[in-house]
Amino acid sequence: MPMSTELSRRPPLSLPTLRALCLLTAVANIGGNVVLVIAYPILFPWLGIEAPQDLRLFLLESALSFSMGVLAWMVFCARHEPKRALPLLKIGTLGKGLYALIGYYFFATQGLHWFYMIFVVWDALFVVVFLLYWIALESRDLWALQRDVLTGIARPRPEQPKALVVGYSLTGAGRTAIDRLKIGLLAGGYDRVDIRYVHALESFYRFPMSFVDFVRMLIRAFFRKSPPVGPLGDLAGDYDLIVVESPTWLLGMAAPMEGLFEDSTQTEMFRGTDTAALVVSRGAQRRSLAMLTRWLQRCDANVVGIRGYGHQGKEPRRLLSLWLYLIFRKEGVPRGIAQPYYGLSEASLREIEAFGTALARRGRTRPHFTLASSVVGSEDAAHAS
Repeated sequence: MPMSTELSRRPPLSLPTLRALCLLTAVANIGGNVVLVIAYPILFPWLGIEAPQDLRLFLLESALSFSMGVLAWMVFCARHEPKRALPLLKIGTLGKGLYALIGYYFFATQGLHWFYMIFVVWDALFVVVFLLYWIALESRDLWALQRDVLTGIARPRPEQPKALVVGYSLTGAGRTAIDRLKIGLLAGGYDRVDIRYVHALESFYRFPMSFVDFVRMLIRAFFRKSPPVGPLGDLAGDYDLIVVESPTWLLGMAAPMEGLFEDSTQTEMFRGTDTAALVVSRGAQRRSLAMLTRWLQRCDANVVGIRGYGHQGKEPRRLLSLWLYLIFRKEGVPRGIAQPYYGLSEASLREIEAFGTALARRGRTRPHFTLASSVVGSEDAAHAS
């Protein structure tokens, strides 16, 4: 049976783990270069490495690598000062990336000894570590929002509370998720849940589609070019909550949803309102959730929760099955290549329903706040591993 593929509610590596890895490379770069400079007359002959032809250049390279260790130590020490750590991580990501590229170039073209590839691999690995740490510090609020439903704006609950769900669905998976979300919102106490779907004004954003239209849509999604969208129609106004649903297109939110947020005439409804984000995709939800959340924040919305759910199956067959479904318009075609099922599992749909209920029952004791400044506390508490 296919299992639920709900987006993990914790970062791939917790902040304490990433911080410990920074300490590891700090010790390795600082201590390793000191040992290398002192011991190379003995170490190099033992390993069969040619002695440095230009000692000053060798010492300069060691000093630069040593400085990366100092930078990593400063990042490690900036535990409660992300504003100080972020520029250091950016410099470290660039520096280690350049070291790795230059080292590999000389290994591939100049016959550099294999021993130096240890440093190339190490630096390449810590490009990823520094980048993950950078992303984690920039988006600590997103992890909290995936884990809980936060407190809403402090105001009296309406006698007949109304919620609005705004979404886009090309193939129908999003509509199924929205229908289950509505059930959860009603079960949680809402008297009325309105649903509005975004419609792209360009004709090839439709399903079923031709192969040519499929390719056009992929190209537009790759370059993040959003189409103009039509009006959402008459809205009741005074909504207590607005949930925005979007599928994922090429590691980002769907182009028509971006088109909605780029239309300033349709984003005023989010201002000063409790909102939530729901992403339905083949599995690559993280960037879509981040994009959708930041769009809501720019509209001065109060984001209280975000969730992402992936289609059933495993990669790469899941992605291939999605593309085949768009082209052939049927599940499981061609047989033996495509998965026999398409869309969300029943377990994921139940979780979406529960998410709707939790949103409806959220607390209301916190005044209006901006999300980035609201999620405070130590990184260990926010990212317990």
